[in-house]
Amino acid sequence: MGSDFHFPYHDPRYLNLWFKVMKWWKPDVIDYLGDISDQDCYSRFVDGRTNDFLNSIKDVQLTGTLPIVIEQEKQSREFYAQTRQMFPDAEIFSALGNHDIRVFDYADKKMQSILQHITPDALWDFKNLGIDYIYYSDVPKHRFGDIHVHHGVAISKHSGESVRADIDTFGVSIIRGHSHRMGAYFKTYELRNETLRGYEIGHNTDIKSSGMGYTNSKNWQPGFAVAHIENGVYPHIQLVHVSPDYTCYVDGRLFKG
Repeated sequence: MGSDFHFPYHDPRYLNLWFKVMKWWKPDVIDYLGDISDQDCYSRFVDGRTNDFLNSIKDVQLTGTLPIVIEQEKQSREFYAQTRQMFPDAEIFSALGNHDIRVFDYADKKMQSILQHITPDALWDFKNLGIDYIYYSDVPKHRFGDIHVHHGVAISKHSGESVRADIDTFGVSIIRGHSHRMGAYFKTYELRNETLRGYEIGHNTDIKSSGMGYTNSKNWQPGFAVAHIENGVYPHIQLVHVSPDYTCYVDGRLFKG
């Protein structure tokens, strides 16, 4: 499970490390938990400024504008395609994040004439790649055993607190991104013999890029998560933190990006 690459503001070495680990891991299932794409040109924070998308487009017409919208997603689309090429038989799922859907909100306000043509299939080729997905506005998706996935809703400045809030909101075990932090939270109900589990799985961005310059205090941790699913039922989750030297250990093996 990986999240928050924020193309084109990703860190190429994190990306390289991710695919190195996955090539060795040979996953049967891959979940991407949102903000694969950054889409800053559609952000409400740049509305009307020089990097606002429509400032570079003179005429919002289907034939002229839609190809440019789709071109904006080239790196993210190639990322999904590379995943499918490496793992032709894997189940791939994407929980779209709040950045991934900026284009839909923007089109609804400013490009309504082409809105119906701007879809996840058009942007990222999900249908042809065999990738299932949920929108950011959807509830968490049940995956395996007790585990649900989502990009994440709550945000706290403390590691593990964001997923704690989402567990309180949804009442299920959940794995998520969004906070760019890495942490875990557990809550046990003894009388129900139940433990709710929550994981924040870090980020894969270049924190020095212009796209990540919206804060000067980045209490963020790079990484991702892997899981062994016992008897096809119970997922054992492992958070994988990436060192400042772009190294990580997975199941006792050292990888370097």
